Amino acid sequence: MSDLTNKSVYSVRQINNELRNLLELNYRSIWIEGEVSGLSTPASGHVYFSLKEENSILRCAFFRNSVLRSGFRPVEGSQVLIQGQISYYEPRGSLQCIVSYMEEAGEGALRRAFELLKKKLAAEGLFDPGHKSRLPEFPRTIGIVTSTGGAALYDILATLKRRYPVARIIVYPTLVQGDTAVDEIVLSINLARQRNEADLLIIARGGGSLEDLQAFNDEKVARCVFECEIPVISGVGHETDFTICDLVADYRAPTPTAAAELVSPDLGQLKQRFDYLQDRIRNNTEKSIRSHQQTLDYQSSRLPGPVQNKILRMHSLLQRKEDSMRTLSPARNIRRIRESLEALLHSAVNHARLRISALTREATHLQDGIQLMSPQHTLNRGYAIAQNIDNKVITSPEQVKPGEALSISVSKGRFNVTADKR
Repeated sequence: MSDLTNKSVYSVRQINNELRNLLELNYRSIWIEGEVSGLSTPASGHVYFSLKEENSILRCAFFRNSVLRSGFRPVEGSQVLIQGQISYYEPRGSLQCIVSYMEEAGEGALRRAFELLKKKLAAEGLFDPGHKSRLPEFPRTIGIVTSTGGAALYDILATLKRRYPVARIIVYPTLVQGDTAVDEIVLSINLARQRNEADLLIIARGGGSLEDLQAFNDEKVARCVFECEIPVISGVGHETDFTICDLVADYRAPTPTAAAELVSPDLGQLKQRFDYLQDRIRNNTEKSIRSHQQTLDYQSSRLPGPVQNKILRMHSLLQRKEDSMRTLSPARNIRRIRESLEALLHSAVNHARLRISALTREATHLQDGIQLMSPQHTLNRGYAIAQNIDNKVITSPEQVKPGEALSISVSKGRFNVTADKR
């Protein structure tokens, strides 16, 4: 029998308690990844299973409340990521993990990294609307950063050809998935910035898993998009996909096709709008011409014959201008008609002023002549005018009978006399 003097002896309970306290103190909340094995889901709602990796195994207990909070149920053979506390189950004398959270491995880790980066960039202001640029209404050159072998490029080109075929398209080829995709995307964006030939950039790829879209959730891509002076539209994935690139870009489109529609005005609608405006311009122009023609008609009717003839020639020229406007573009037509009309009106007014001035001088000259030849002017010189009772001027003695009453007009008035014998 061994000597137990001066030796510490643990009871089973003590050693189990110490093991449990040691494990729970040092492994209070840890993340563990492994394959689900031996899954058991009793009616209680608890989930029991083991995590295994090669020749290692760890028993786990996922209690009902934690299952409901996580919203995730494992299946046999699935690769999962768990968060929990390592403990020691005394009744069986076995180590186990009390699981507080579970998600699918890989996808879950990426999603957690996504949320962490999202919070970081949001705190730095990379998502603020104040940093976002406006899209040009009618871009002349559209740049596309995407893979040349993907369906996304085909969808974008087909949409632009249908809606906006006048745009120039420049493709900056890049990988959109894989180990080198991040560096290639950044290189293509910087190339577009350096060449500065596109009015806007579409960054696009088709849909996929979170892992497939990982290049567009990278911090380097996000900062490159943020620093890009060219307006950027992110058309990554399908409608339900959301990436960091979407949040940093100036505009987010749910699909590559939607990105092409966002940046391209519909030429069919533009043509309808153009036709409507053209009709309005034509009607307003014709109305303005008719109004000016009426004004010229009225003004010309009050002017002497030579001026009227010039106005008629102006009318004829205006009519030719009006007829020719139907073959000209509205803007050019308005400009030419306005210039011609202003020149004609200016010429007519100047001609009228000169003619009126000449007529005024001529009238003044005639008035002076009339004044010299007027009877009053003669009377003022000391002459008199004799008139009979019928107001006929007496120019010869033979017109007067003895005793006939006559009226004599002088400079200051008139008086009556009676004719004596001749």
